[in-house]
Amino acid sequence: MKAPKKVVTLVLRIISGILTAILFAAVCFVLVMAHPKPDKEKTGAPQPLLTASPALAVSSMADMKPLVQSFPVPVMTFLDTAGMTFDCASSEDAALPDGTGRIASIWWKTEDGEEVILRSIYPADAWSLLEGGYHFSNTGGPMLFGSQSVRMEKADTVRIHAAADTGLYVMIVPKSLASKVAALSRSLQLVSYPD
Repeated sequence: MKAPKKVVTLVLRIISGILTAILFAAVCFVLVMAHPKPDKEKTGAPQPLLTASPALAVSSMADMKPLVQSFPVPVMTFLDTAGMTFDCASSEDAALPDGTGRIASIWWKTEDGEEVILRSIYPADAWSLLEGGYHFSNTGGPMLFGSQSVRMEKADTVRIHAAADTGLYVMIVPKSLASKVAALSRSLQLVSYPD
């Protein structure tokens, strides 16, 4: 005896619904299991905040040692062979919600006299100390000390910044040097001097 056509259609729809539900559950399970777990090694204790200290200003590369020694983490600067001319540098405290951070800024000049600013910011998570007014660029930033940098722009300047284990590092260049950001970033180094 032949089953009525309506019953066969109903049974096929029920089986199809059950298989769809099983497939959906399997996809959800795979997605949940594939979700990356947070890196427990990187979730260490936050860097300690600083006690206030006097600001430093340097007008000669020969006088950089005290500025670098007073900074709690390595300071970003250009390699000697980068073809840049030192202009001046400063280190100053910056207020944070729970204490004091510090910013070291070094001004450099290109062979054409264009200004390039390098900033080292402590602690590494002091995002509020970045200058405002920038918007994200549609061009990605280069690697900076093992971290992917973020490239941002405003009317006349381009900024790249990256957080390393030790600090937040920033390079600001005029728009005329926008195409040279990657090359300039390869000429950067972190320096520190033992006490």
